[in-house]
Amino acid sequence: MAISFAGLLEGQKGLAAEQAAAAKAQEDKEWRKLIRQDSVDAKEQAQANFMRGIKDKRFTALASAGTKYFNDRKPTAAMVQDLAFLNNLVGEVEGGSNWLDSLGNNPILISKAADAVRIAKEKNNYTVIGQDLVNNFKIIGASNNPDAALQEFANRGDLYRQFAEGDIQDDDFYFDFLARASAPVAASTSTYKIIDPKKLGMNQASPEDYARQQTIWDNRVDQILQDKLTILLQTPEQELNNPFSETQTINDRITELREAREFAKKGNKAPRNDLFGPTAWDVLEAENRDQPQVFGSAFPRPPSGQQDAPTPMVAPSLEDFMSQVRIAYPDATDAQIEQQYALEYPNG
Repeated sequence: MAISFAGLLEGQKGLAAEQAAAAKAQEDKEWRKLIRQDSVDAKEQAQANFMRGIKDKRFTALASAGTKYFNDRKPTAAMVQDLAFLNNLVGEVEGGSNWLDSLGNNPILISKAADAVRIAKEKNNYTVIGQDLVNNFKIIGASNNPDAALQEFANRGDLYRQFAEGDIQDDDFYFDFLARASAPVAASTSTYKIIDPKKLGMNQASPEDYARQQTIWDNRVDQILQDKLTILLQTPEQELNNPFSETQTINDRITELREAREFAKKGNKAPRNDLFGPTAWDVLEAENRDQPQVFGSAFPRPPSGQQDAPTPMVAPSLEDFMSQVRIAYPDATDAQIEQQYALEYPNG
């Protein structure tokens, strides 16, 4: 049988073509598989990258909120200074430590307490002592701390360590933590009450009030001296040597009052003030007891020197007194004369 080389060649070509086609098909299949795997890998990588991005952003958000949380609650330099100032003032007095604790971390209360002490000294030259501050700057609602729950949350440990303990990609964990870490500082409901303002240097009289009330008193002293002298000058001449007191005659008393009046005109008011200063203050204080801002709140009662007027050995009768007064003051009413009699002779 003859072999056809042409046919053999064609067969070989056909086989080679089939083999090539098969190889091509296998290659294409493998490539498709690789492409599919690459697609899966790329998708997984993309998802991983996406989740990593979310995690990074959430961590950044929580870190920022945690930092702000502590910064918002960190005592300011002024607050630390005020606390040290107050501690130095009340630290050793009874109840001082508890009083400081009652201030909490309320910057407004701390500032108000420290300012009360400083202003008293700077404005009124009044030194507040520690016990007076504790007793008269009372904190109301000291046990109510609206930030307590958040402080407990923050004090459990390092906020950043807490991030690692939870799944930051878990929405419930993340949003709960972020809400608490982002909470603003709760406004304190604590307030204060001043018990006795004067113990803290408040409501102190100004120099202007003192000068005004001193002028009122000064004029009243002059008036009383003149009124008493006028009455004595109505004494009949034959009675001038009668006793006015155990140590003076009526004439002696007239001389003393005249001298006191002249000394006062020349600037020496001490004799006049010794005679009638305390009495004038008492009269003015009684007249203005319901309105001490007019008199009595700023100008203190002068110390007693010589008694206002030595008590006469024998007080004249009211009738005799009224007769003498009407000589000098014919228009005076009975009520006015009776009032003057009570001043002249309180024991009469």
